[in-house]
Amino acid sequence: MTRVAVTTTADAAPRLAGALVGHELVPIMLPCIAISPAPPAELAELRRQASKADLIVVTSARAVRITWPKRDMPAVPVAAVGPSSAAAVEEAGGIVKTIGEGGSSDLVAGLDVEGRFVVFPHARGSDPSTTSGLEGRGARVYAAAAYDTIPIAPNDDKVDAAVFGSPSAIEGWLMRRPLDGMVIGAIGATTASALRVRGVEHPVVPVRPRFEELAEALAERINA
Repeated sequence: MTRVAVTTTADAAPRLAGALVGHELVPIMLPCIAISPAPPAELAELRRQASKADLIVVTSARAVRITWPKRDMPAVPVAAVGPSSAAAVEEAGGIVKTIGEGGSSDLVAGLDVEGRFVVFPHARGSDPSTTSGLEGRGARVYAAAAYDTIPIAPNDDKVDAAVFGSPSAIEGWLMRRPLDGMVIGAIGATTASALRVRGVEHPVVPVRPRFEELAEALAERINA
């Protein structure tokens, strides 16, 4: 059976691994990133700004869990990029107003934020298009990093394919291993672009950035 490297962190890996198993693929845990929360003072300021916001935009379940570990998210409407982010908001005590069906750009395109104060917690170094998209639609945006993703080298377990959820995970992989000779999957457009820059011409990318859809698309490519 095809062995697939799961390069995300331990907190996110089980969902992707389960999706891969559902398509008769064998997940091999090879984490390529570690998570470092922002300093406490920065997280406190992020929470303070969020409590005054008209809208909170969430594109990362991890950002929610790190920012509101006590599950005391303020009673401010939240636009979440997908079901997993929405679930994290609800677990944190937040109020989900909108759940996107595509990526972050599609979510932003559907929001009425003219003149509104929007708070956007994110990973440091993430794609700036969400912030610029909100500003382009007339929002006043407070965008702050809730955490850093730190590339780490994986071990050398044999695999036939690999899936990546961020450009940082790609950097970690390349610390020790090449990208050639395998089927490569990316959770979304930003990660796919990072793979193409590094020579992967045709990464597998699902229509929507969902682990389940990534596993399905990867299985289709492998079995083609």
